[in-house]
Amino acid sequence: MAALASSPRMIGRRAELDTLLDAFDEGRTGHPRTVIVRGEAGIGKTRLVQEFLTAAALRRDGDAPLVVAIGQCVDLGPIGAPFGPIRRVLRDLHTAVGTEALRAAAGSPAVIATLAALVPGIADDAVGGDQRPGEFAEAIEVLLESLSADRHVVVVIEDLQWADAATLALLKTLASTLRGRHLTIAATYRSDDIDRFHPLRPVLAELDRTRAIIRIEIGRLSPDEVAEQVAQLAADARDVEALAERSGGIPFLVEELVDLGDRGLPDTLRELVLARYSRLSDEGQETVRAMAAGGMHTDHDVLVAVSALDDHALDLAVREAIDARVVLADGAGYAFRHALTQEAVHAEMLPSERVRVHRRYAEFLASDRRDSPDAISAIAEHWLAARDLTAAFDATVAALAHSQTGFSPATSAKLAERLTELWDQVPDAATRAGTTLPQLHLEAAQAWHDLGDTERALRSANEGLAVCPDDPLTRAGLLRQRFVEVYNTEHRNRRDDLLAAIALLEESEDPRARVLLSRILSNLAIGEHGEEAAEHAARAIGIAEEAGDAAALAVALTIESWRIADDDDDPPRALEPIERAAALTLDPALRAYVAVAHVDLLQRLGRYDEAVRLGQLHHADAVRAGIERGSGTSIAFSLARALFSVGRPDEGLTFARRAHRLSERGSRGSVLRLIAMHYAWNDEAGVRTALIASERATIEESVRANPEKHGSWAIDRADASLTRPGGGVPRLPGDDELLDDVLTVAQQASSPQIGRYAALTASMMLASSDGGSADDERRTRLRAVTDTWPQRGAAPAFAAFVRAMVTMSSGAPAAERIAAWRALDSDLLPIWHRHIASLGLADALIDSGGRDEAAAILERVRDEASVHGTARVARWAADLAEQAGLWAGSAGSAIGDSTIAALTPRERQVLELVAEGLTNPQIGRRLYISPKTASVHVSAILAKIGASNRAEAAALFAASGI
Repeated sequence: MAALASSPRMIGRRAELDTLLDAFDEGRTGHPRTVIVRGEAGIGKTRLVQEFLTAAALRRDGDAPLVVAIGQCVDLGPIGAPFGPIRRVLRDLHTAVGTEALRAAAGSPAVIATLAALVPGIADDAVGGDQRPGEFAEAIEVLLESLSADRHVVVVIEDLQWADAATLALLKTLASTLRGRHLTIAATYRSDDIDRFHPLRPVLAELDRTRAIIRIEIGRLSPDEVAEQVAQLAADARDVEALAERSGGIPFLVEELVDLGDRGLPDTLRELVLARYSRLSDEGQETVRAMAAGGMHTDHDVLVAVSALDDHALDLAVREAIDARVVLADGAGYAFRHALTQEAVHAEMLPSERVRVHRRYAEFLASDRRDSPDAISAIAEHWLAARDLTAAFDATVAALAHSQTGFSPATSAKLAERLTELWDQVPDAATRAGTTLPQLHLEAAQAWHDLGDTERALRSANEGLAVCPDDPLTRAGLLRQRFVEVYNTEHRNRRDDLLAAIALLEESEDPRARVLLSRILSNLAIGEHGEEAAEHAARAIGIAEEAGDAAALAVALTIESWRIADDDDDPPRALEPIERAAALTLDPALRAYVAVAHVDLLQRLGRYDEAVRLGQLHHADAVRAGIERGSGTSIAFSLARALFSVGRPDEGLTFARRAHRLSERGSRGSVLRLIAMHYAWNDEAGVRTALIASERATIEESVRANPEKHGSWAIDRADASLTRPGGGVPRLPGDDELLDDVLTVAQQASSPQIGRYAALTASMMLASSDGGSADDERRTRLRAVTDTWPQRGAAPAFAAFVRAMVTMSSGAPAAERIAAWRALDSDLLPIWHRHIASLGLADALIDSGGRDEAAAILERVRDEASVHGTARVARWAADLAEQAGLWAGSAGSAIGDSTIAALTPRERQVLELVAEGLTNPQIGRRLYISPKTASVHVSAILAKIGASNRAEAAALFAASGI
């Protein structure tokens, strides 16, 4: 009796399937998950995914319709067609939801224009053809995020080991920033194909650093499971023990061994894989070999073109191969049942046959499929296999041109590198390529730079310099690129490279050389100080103006603004160049670059409300342009800081979390510090501690890569350690050392703004705890620091705050302290320092007998500070008022409820749900937070309100009447 081709029911894999279904259920409840399934060839990865999709379809609960999109990676050589599997995913999504829904999900013309390059038919004719596309990774994320808001989107990407360079770069980018709500992603790869040089390896390393990624390793079947599989495949008795031993528990090999029936077992694994193929006729084998040269799938019309058989003979040969279960009918063509078979059959081809068949593939695809993205890449691979290097070179040039217009810098970089490898083996390479070898190296370096791969960018720049002795423009570009990469990787200012590049360009009148010279002078100005930096910046601006290049001018003006604000410590004067830059007509990415500097400068000037308005405007602009992930992330961070500064914490936290989620791992340290600072001031110490613990590796990596960030983290730790200024509590062990660290930052910070924040924090530490006589010297140091600050911008307000705190900590008379606090223009300070200033004034008024004014101030601080995201100061205000006995009578009941009133808005939400009787997981689902975060909030609430358990907390909440 004939054996079945495959098991009708999956054997084993229950735990693996449950893991996938758990991830699916998480996505269904609003927590996106990614699952990576790995296993050796033939182990059953595809079968597991198929079973998962079948089971997932049965779990639909009606709340969100299920949409499944599958992207199959295809082996088109080491480079491949850009975004091959992603195109297939997008087309499935398009088919599932329709054109209008896909456009609506894209949200902006820029995203639609980006997606239209890969999904023909979705472009909106009303938008016009001149809409500039955005970033492709951003477009994919926006689409998935929007579609998954009211649908459960499941994306499957099979066989990552064959993924093209552009897809791998995209996956690496998306690895740790999975956006969406009802979203589940599953990807598979063959683990035995991934050696240390495989391009998937660094992507897997990135995934391994992401805790949100779920990993499944599919193991081999046990002997009992092999017996169960054999029983399904064949009704007659088989030597199961021999089959289990010979197959090694690999399901595909079990199927092939069962198919042999009474025929003897082959001697090698290769013979086993080829067993079905070996039983075909000569014409059948020849046809299957022709298919194998085309990869896993071959369209019928392509097979007709490359086969030497006539139509009738070919039909018979294909039918024979299908009947023998070597290949399957697959859409408009045929596919091998398993990749192991395709690989083994291709290896059977004679060298002359391989050359002949691959040449036919290349010739047919070049004449018939030249507009197909898959064909464009495949043509070059077929010419290489056919050993025609000149034709392969020409096809690679065409593929490079296509990739450069298709949002795929990874593919462009690899294609450029291939051209450099073939260069010396091809006649008239420069004429064929339309460029030079050094320019190709420069293009590759720039592409790797755009991808964040500084090591490969540096290698490409060095290789270009080695072959570029006589082209001043290209050599200058390579020198500048090397400078940038060395600075990024080693934090070393290789100034000589820039000076050498300037010398090459100084006498040139070529407009391209003048623009490059301006850019190089801007680079030089960043690393210089004083008169030299000012001279370089001025020349960069002048040359860009003469050249009429808005982009170079915007960069030069922005750097000049930074220079004036930092080097000259003159933020008011720095406004003029940044406002000039902002008025230029720029592309979205450069507009965002200028906007970040503009928003930051407004905050330095204490113009926080203006910073918020400008930040919101430009963040919306970045979203519309499809660049929220890149430039928009920097704007989101600056906007979050401005929102916290004006007392809009919920919005600030939203943008901060967005920036954290979308930024690259190496850039997250600053965002984490901002979020941690908010939790400290908002009296959420437990949440802050949990955040720091969960992100410790990222923080340590950030500080190692940027040692100058140590000072900023010292300020953060000091802020978190503060107690109420004027409280007079003894200083805790270790706080003196921390205070001295912050004082050192105040004196030596490279950025005046960081130095000022350090001084503010140091002054509050001095006022909130008693360090004994050693504090006298510290106060002297602080006064000396503020004496050096200029009398412009927000600096006088910062200095007045520090002096008032120093006066407070020194035990000065109440009248002197009152005068110091009243002299302060607190509107130029962030909201938490404004409330602290009010607290300091109230403390002095109490000592002077001004109790009514003090009571009014403290009541205002208590009511406003919690809303402003500074609940810690609200608690301090309530403590001070209670200590001074300020609120009596009806106000006494208010102070009785003040412990609950001083909770953060989020904590009051959690307490209300506790009062409803909800558990931590239920609270997490209601508020879209994890059960662990809910537990941290509950613990903090119990401690703050003095409740011993959840029931007591609920009773206190009910009694408060809030």
